[in-house]
Amino acid sequence: MYEEFFGLKRSPFRITPDTSLFYDGGRRGDILGALVYAVHRGEGIIKVVGEVGSGKTMLCRMLQQELPDSVEIIYIANPSVSPEDILFVIANELKFDIARDASKHEVVTMLQNYLLKKHAEDKQVVLFVEEAQSMPLETLEEIRLLSNLETDQYKLLQIILFGQPELDQNLATNSIRQLRERITHDFNLNPLNTRDIHQYLNFRMREVGYKGPELISLKLAAGMEKYSEGLLRRINILADKMLLSAFAGGTHTLTRRHLRAAVKDSGFSRIRAAGFGNQLFWFSALMLLLFLLGYLIISQQSALSVVWKDAQTLWSGSSQTVASVTQPTEVAEQSLISTEKSLASLELLTEVEPSAEHESDQLLALKQQENSKLQRVLASAEQVKKPVVDQELAVSSKKNQQSVDKLDKVIVNQPVEAPSSSEKLDQYQLWLNHKIEASKEWLRDANKQSVSIQVMMRSKSAARELVRYLQTEWPLELDKTYIYEVKMKDRAIYRVFYNEYPSITLGQISMKQLPESVRINSPYLHSVYRMQKALL
Repeated sequence: MYEEFFGLKRSPFRITPDTSLFYDGGRRGDILGALVYAVHRGEGIIKVVGEVGSGKTMLCRMLQQELPDSVEIIYIANPSVSPEDILFVIANELKFDIARDASKHEVVTMLQNYLLKKHAEDKQVVLFVEEAQSMPLETLEEIRLLSNLETDQYKLLQIILFGQPELDQNLATNSIRQLRERITHDFNLNPLNTRDIHQYLNFRMREVGYKGPELISLKLAAGMEKYSEGLLRRINILADKMLLSAFAGGTHTLTRRHLRAAVKDSGFSRIRAAGFGNQLFWFSALMLLLFLLGYLIISQQSALSVVWKDAQTLWSGSSQTVASVTQPTEVAEQSLISTEKSLASLELLTEVEPSAEHESDQLLALKQQENSKLQRVLASAEQVKKPVVDQELAVSSKKNQQSVDKLDKVIVNQPVEAPSSSEKLDQYQLWLNHKIEASKEWLRDANKQSVSIQVMMRSKSAARELVRYLQTEWPLELDKTYIYEVKMKDRAIYRVFYNEYPSITLGQISMKQLPESVRINSPYLHSVYRMQKALL
């Protein structure tokens, strides 16, 4: 209505988000850049919190616009989803062809396969949840479980929660603490101050074609902050009504009279009066409480004196109790420190790879089994003073024997005399070096669209035990077993892979058919393309 009067191409203050009018002040631009960075890092869960009308939806739209085409977005605008339905909602957004009677397990399997496929294509999938404060806690927990879908280095699904401050209250609940601990980036959209409001209003006017002198002064912006409380939606409503009031009066000059008319028409003055009324109530209640407290102190000094003496006696007894408790507590802390040192020594002794930051309880149990197994192997190794390589190779299968012969000509052609332990160690290392070189040759020629199974990881200091295990007890084909040396948390690690599969489905089928002695290491699929980028 007023657009032509002010020379505008379109309305500058609609409450519907318009990304072409995005204002990067008030830290909005900084938060947008940080969100783009966090998505590219692909770690954990991201949370964005802001009051009603603070610009969360606009930020969400801008983020979708800023992310590259390699990022696929799943958008959930309706948070009122039950925990039983959330997986089906996500599957529907991804346009999965799901039968009506499909089970939850089938949907999770389809989703995991889809995410692995996208990961193999070097693409990301991000889940946007708006109004997350209204989502049931059980549904949020179901979403948290989806964050467990990951490779050894990357999350397969990135999750961003947009919500009001009530979201923080929900996450403070003890039952949802696991989700709270997974949040790696936390952003808050604070209200705009007077200077930001001044810049925001004039920025929007210029963006829609206004060419006249500055319409909104810093004093008017201060008045708008008072009634809008710095919230963008209220600012837009007040500014729109101010322009309409000026148009009705036939003037191009905005004054406090137009602001008062806009405040009255919008009802924000009643909101502010209600807020002041609440403040007055609590102030009156506090003054009454102080008056009553003073009266009690004056009229009951003797009683308070007795209470004070009793309190001193009680405090004295409490101090003795605290002192008696402190000593065993310190002993317990020393015991805990000792236990932690013992556990650290055990990890070095057994030479197991470092634990991931968010391991599941099941994986910890498996690693404890592996610790025990490696301890038995080390104990056996100490008892054998002069192991003979020819005897170890004779135990392995004929197929693995041929592979060992190809890679280990140096060991096979040694003299009959038993070598010393230092020479024997060099022979093990020489065999391992041959195997690593052969593995690199395979990886250079492998199809980047295929996948391989990582079957285990071992510390470099356990090289001798690894070679003995592969030569004598390894239940898979040695020709199709590949070894690479990498750095992980400042430690040298051997990563062992098995075979090459043209598709994720075939790889998963083969992984389920692995012997129990291999599956105990929790094998998982790897993209050959990512292996080439990381290992060559």
